[in-house]
Amino acid sequence: MTASKIEWTDRSDWNPIRGCTRVSPGCGGPGDAGGCYAEAIAARFSDPGQPFHGFATRTAKGPRWTGEVGVMWDRVDLPLRWRQPARIFASSTSDFFHSGFPANVIAQLFGVMIAAHHLRGHTFQVLTKRADIMRQRLNDETFWEIANIVATQHVMERVDPLNRRSDDARATLDDYGPENPPPGIWLGVSVEDQTRADERIPDLMQTPAAVRWLSCEPLLGPLDLDCPDVDWAKYPAANGLEPMPPAGRGRLLIDWVVVGGESGPKARPMHPDWARSLRDQCAEAGVPFFFKQWGEWTPGENCPHVQTRTETGARWVYDQWSFEDITPRMSDELHIDDAPDVWRIGKKRVGRKLDGVEHNAMPGAQS
Repeated sequence: MTASKIEWTDRSDWNPIRGCTRVSPGCGGPGDAGGCYAEAIAARFSDPGQPFHGFATRTAKGPRWTGEVGVMWDRVDLPLRWRQPARIFASSTSDFFHSGFPANVIAQLFGVMIAAHHLRGHTFQVLTKRADIMRQRLNDETFWEIANIVATQHVMERVDPLNRRSDDARATLDDYGPENPPPGIWLGVSVEDQTRADERIPDLMQTPAAVRWLSCEPLLGPLDLDCPDVDWAKYPAANGLEPMPPAGRGRLLIDWVVVGGESGPKARPMHPDWARSLRDQCAEAGVPFFFKQWGEWTPGENCPHVQTRTETGARWVYDQWSFEDITPRMSDELHIDDAPDVWRIGKKRVGRKLDGVEHNAMPGAQS
């Protein structure tokens, strides 16, 4: 099995679609701050003959999507060939619910995921910034009719009829739909700030899913998962889903929260209190909490080896490495008035502990 470098998944190498576009601050900020890791990877391999040619490009301002999207049909059935059960981050370099992908195409990919869970025991973690499109498509019976047909075809193709297992295999393959979402597919939305939370969490609540989760990465501001400014009366229950929560209870319908700061050369810092608040909200509501990373920046408490500096004040010593321009506060353009001392020492050296504790809770088995 190919291990993923993403802490909350086992594999991130099933990427049957390519291409995307920026839609919110998590994709990149003013002055070209931050940026999408997938966009950077795509631009790096965008020359003629390389896998992302036509989907991204390198510009004077950095990597950019071209707006083109496409399906890599030769990669669609890869999870059905992987025999060891795994958590798979589905399409880690694109977005299943980009408007450029027709609904029937994404339904076919859902059919593959259903069959792969059924035959191989895989669990698929799907993440989108386009929660409105996800809600619309997954509440459409036609979408599920296509997904179920494709799932059945894949299952029957891989069952040995000589062993008389075909009837048994089909008998346990359910007909999935809005009132019966498949158990092996977790659906999540990215929420980097309160504006995006208020926009996307209500759509997630109305999406049929075995597990609903949030990726608060890069975390760019404080978040109240209850979304108190949302008029929940506008989001009635649909297709047998749980009733929409009253104000102040939104987090109770979330099954998992992942939190992380930004990495990369233009990373924006995450205020430690933003992560602490989400940890505490999850603890209060009994929601599994996973702290993925600090990113490039971390509070001083995680820098025990910062020992000395030169007379010019330009160099700080961290263990055996010396870093230029590490300061005990953020630069002016990234400054937060009430921020504690924040150090830029890089993702690899800072670790994953929040207040001295590593948080690795997952749906169904908190730890």
